[in-house]
Amino acid sequence: MDFRNRLGLYGSYFLGMAAIGFTLPYLPLYLGEKGLSDRAIGLVSTLAAISGLAQFPVGLWSDRIGWRKPFLVAALSAVALSTVLIRGAEDVVWLGVLVILFAENGIGRAVVESLSGAEAAALAPPGGVGAALGALRFWKPIGIVIVALLGSWMAEHHGVASILTTLAIVQGLAVVFALLIHERAGDSSVHAAGVSTAVPEAKQPRVKGLLLKDKGLWAFVAAMVLYHAANAPGGVYLGLFLKRDLHAPERMLAYAFVVSMVAWMLVVWPAGWLADRYGRKPLLIAGWVIMTIRLGLVSIIHSPALAVANQALDGLGNGLFAVLAAAWVTDRLADPRRAGEAQVIVGSCLVLGSALGPAASGFLVEALGYRGLFAALALVGAIATAIVIFLVPETVSRHKELIDGTKVDPMATTSDLSTVP
Repeated sequence: MDFRNRLGLYGSYFLGMAAIGFTLPYLPLYLGEKGLSDRAIGLVSTLAAISGLAQFPVGLWSDRIGWRKPFLVAALSAVALSTVLIRGAEDVVWLGVLVILFAENGIGRAVVESLSGAEAAALAPPGGVGAALGALRFWKPIGIVIVALLGSWMAEHHGVASILTTLAIVQGLAVVFALLIHERAGDSSVHAAGVSTAVPEAKQPRVKGLLLKDKGLWAFVAAMVLYHAANAPGGVYLGLFLKRDLHAPERMLAYAFVVSMVAWMLVVWPAGWLADRYGRKPLLIAGWVIMTIRLGLVSIIHSPALAVANQALDGLGNGLFAVLAAAWVTDRLADPRRAGEAQVIVGSCLVLGSALGPAASGFLVEALGYRGLFAALALVGAIATAIVIFLVPETVSRHKELIDGTKVDPMATTSDLSTVP
């Protein structure tokens, strides 16, 4: 990948995801200030997550035409526009529409997340998918940490809404960086080089579309949905728990998510490297176990400082998921022309889980309280962990055998930015 495309892809991803430093600690509080109840906040989060399912047809379409830039620019533009408009929104319905475009798991960032990952995976060398995804995901927590720290100061001195003005500029710059990406529709190194991607019939059951019969893939889909069903409400309700139950000051909300993002940043790069060499499953199990323990600990913690420290586990678990889940599905499909499809399978599971979790939690939180809610979520996480341990197979050995048996680069690009002058 040349410098221009590296700058465009990494820069747009870095800036586009930076606003999550606002959405995680402050968006629920901001919506509360606008008059939304806890149940309404959960409902809006659910609708935002459901909208993210649009990434699936977008990902398939981008695979078909081999052109991701227009989709990235459109998604980032929608996020930037919603950032400008959301501060002045007063009508509840209009505010909900803007949140759907602006939220961490809404349609805009869902498309950016999946298509950026697809581009990185497509450009990876043989056996280097995990490392490539780790390198991309490394930039996400940096932007989030910067925004969260700056936002904590702005929130205390000027109010939560003041952060949105700075974010509007950041999201606009993300669009500018995305425009730097230089690609040509349908350009593919596989086709350009005249390399055959044919796989012997006996070795391509998943390449020919028999995914419905792949029990291992469906088990992993279930595990991913449950992961996010358990984990997503933590992003919605942790800030409220810190503020209302533990009486933490405003800055503690930002610190909690900064700790999470620093842990994420430290784990994603080595996780990809280790998974390429020693397999996906051990680190997948670690990610699910860490997520479950973290939720269980939230339910018994009584100190704001301990709650903040516990967020390191959140970052470790999510960092492992961000790299390993995408790498596992990419291995499972084992087709260079389906990099976008692999990413949107993971992204759609995130969306579905992020819709189901807050939706159920919006009804449970009033009956169980914040502590009871987190205990129930830990139980869901334990079920998801059991699925990974007993039903999800390793993919690295199979993937390497497929490469060796067909002499095919499994991650040849579908949009070969590296060959563009």
